[in-house]
Amino acid sequence: AAPQAAPEQPVDDDNITASKDPSGNFVLRIPVGLWKIVQANDGFRGITLSPAPTQNPDGSYTVILTVAQWQIFQDNQKNPPQQAAPQQAEPEPPVPQAAPEQPVDDDNITASKDPSGNFVLRIPV
Repeated sequence: AAPQAAPEQPVDDDNITASKDPSGNFVLRIPVGLWKIVQANDGFRGITLSPAPTQNPDGSYTVILTVAQWQIFQDNQKNPPQQAAPQQAEPEPPVPQAAPEQPVDDDNITASKDPSGNFVLRIPV
């Protein structure tokens, strides 16, 4: 009987798979959908990828990381960068001002602002 080849690992398009090569480096196979997420989350920050990963025929990417880079990569996944939320300045509380007394006008609608900034309409009957 001919020796059987080891069964190929099934391709997992939903997860990053990691294995170690003989030199002890980690070999990551990252499906294209997850590649985009890792890139968007700056998952390789602090790591110089060399050689630069290229897309495999199945669309996935193969990345080789040293043990130290693997640790950085794992830490990056646990702690994605903080999205810079637009800083909104706290609105300053309105300074109460005494509204100048306006003469009563019984022929027209008058508008004024109260201390909270709301408009007050006076509508004659």
